[in-house]
Amino acid sequence: MHLKLTALVGVSCALLSACSDGPVERADTVREGQRVYAKECAACHGVRGEGAGPASLHLDVVPPDLAGLKQRNDGYFPREFVSRFVMGRLEKDDPSSPMPDFSAVGLRHVYPNGGADGEVLETDFANLLDYLEAIQW
Repeated sequence: MHLKLTALVGVSCALLSACSDGPVERADTVREGQRVYAKECAACHGVRGEGAGPASLHLDVVPPDLAGLKQRNDGYFPREFVSRFVMGRLEKDDPSSPMPDFSAVGLRHVYPNGGADGEVLETDFANLLDYLEAIQW
């Protein structure tokens, strides 16, 4: 009897854990991050983050390959560094860099009419980071 109860509890736990929103929620945040990336970043950094978007032809510098960040950092995606860089919280090597400070300009292509408050922007930036982490090779 004890063995049957233990087996039933184990199967129940396995079934309940399969119902969690973890992977589905992650897929949603990556998809939302991809939407933000497409509107705010792809013009310079390329559709797949390789650094060769159409707007990069008019820049004095080549935008970095964002899909290779993990490879260039010993297999670690530098999430905090990327977040701080995108939000203008790191001093740039080149102060005249065309990379916008998104904490100052906001997501002007995602919200062309304004209306996004700080919490929405935080969520959008977190989703963007999830997407960038997902495209690493």
